[in-house]
This record gives sequence, C-alpha cells and structure tokens, in this order.
Amino acid sequence: MILFKKKCNYCKEKIEKGDEVWMEVKIPEFINKVRCVFCCMEHANLYVQNIKGTPSRNSCPYCRS
Repeated sequence: MILFKKKCNYCKEKIEKGDEVWMEVKIPEFINKVRCVFCCMEHANLYVQNIKGTPSRNSCPYCRS
C-alpha cells in the first residue's frame, strides 16, 4: 500500500508506481546533481533544458558551472 504518490518535477502530475523515470539533474543552487523523478523521458529532457540556463539566485562560484 502506497500512502503518497510521487509527482513529476516538471508537470507536477501524480505518477503510478513503476511508471516513473529517475534522472540526475544539475540544479544551479546545488554543487552536486540531484536525483529527480519524472513521468516520462520527454519531461526529464525538457526539465534539463529549462533549468540549465536558469541563473542562480546568489553569486556562489559553484552554481555557475
């Protein structure tokens, strides 16, 4: 029994167990990559394309890479 369903990081729709796509993405505010869940590979690729050019909110030298 699952109490909470995962939500896609791109469209925020609930994902059924077994249908999720896991991908490690670089978020500008963090040094390391973060493992995120998506409903399909297309949304994972769109998320990577959209977040890649987003400037960080601070002037941390690690966020610029």
